[in-house]
Amino acid sequence: MNILFTMAIPTDLKQKQEQQFPEHTYNYIEDIALYENLAEIDCIVSYGSDITEAVLEKAKGLRWLMVFSAGVEELPHAKLQEKNIIVTNVRGIHAIPMAEFTMAYMLSHVKKLSDFASNQAKSIWDRSIETFELAEQTVIVVGTGAIGSQISHLAQVFQMNVIGVNTSGKPSKAFDKAIAIENLKDILPDADFVVSVLPETKGTINLYQRAHFEAMKKTAAFINIGRGSAVSEEVLQEVAKQQLIDHLYLDVTPIEPLPSDHALWTFPNVTITPHVSALSPKYLYRSFEIWLENMEKFQKKEPLLNTINLKRGY
Repeated sequence: MNILFTMAIPTDLKQKQEQQFPEHTYNYIEDIALYENLAEIDCIVSYGSDITEAVLEKAKGLRWLMVFSAGVEELPHAKLQEKNIIVTNVRGIHAIPMAEFTMAYMLSHVKKLSDFASNQAKSIWDRSIETFELAEQTVIVVGTGAIGSQISHLAQVFQMNVIGVNTSGKPSKAFDKAIAIENLKDILPDADFVVSVLPETKGTINLYQRAHFEAMKKTAAFINIGRGSAVSEEVLQEVAKQQLIDHLYLDVTPIEPLPSDHALWTFPNVTITPHVSALSPKYLYRSFEIWLENMEKFQKKEPLLNTINLKRGY
């Protein structure tokens, strides 16, 4: 198999795959537009953003696209289906860093770390700031896959009550309780935190409406580490401006990068991080674990891990 990587790969990982699968040919380039022999490539390993219809037209022999990302919404789905190309991703590798990031948000929220940081900048010693515990608080995790399950695991360590939300309401051992997403509004009044881990699909774009935030406690916090498209700019600004809930923690936003003059930057009850919750120095190493296992499965003509249903979008 002739394989093209379109990102920088550490030398130790190159050596590992070449020792494990010496029969294949490996090509490495960071800009796919500069690669002249796409027609000879059987498999492309990419972060996904550089895969266009034009690339797929040139890659006439392409059989498999391995995406080193969980999100596949930017891919040309129709063209991939037309050419009958297998698409797999690295779903699950983000679970640990994203769950840790979520816990950091929640711990910072109840321990008022931003208030203390602000006071330190002003040399103010003030012990009157009221802090709280995560124990016995309720967190609703919308999305019960690998990331949501890891969030639940860590939250339960802190003795939180965790409710998972998925499409069907199918029970999951990782959660204290699971409900169907169509019933989300019914349980929002119970939440101290709502964490969105949703991918971007037709069904999740603008899923959260003003009514969802109105159903929450005034003291609740909303955390979005999934996709920014799940909540519109307008709804976010209304929630922040009218203080419908206590705080919005946004690692993803409807527009990325968020323009420097965007109103969301200005609200004291909004915390924004630049889509970094999944980042980790272990990212490529975890990706390679799935990639190498799939290489073996591909050779044995076995079903591949994390095969994407292009019609559903995930």
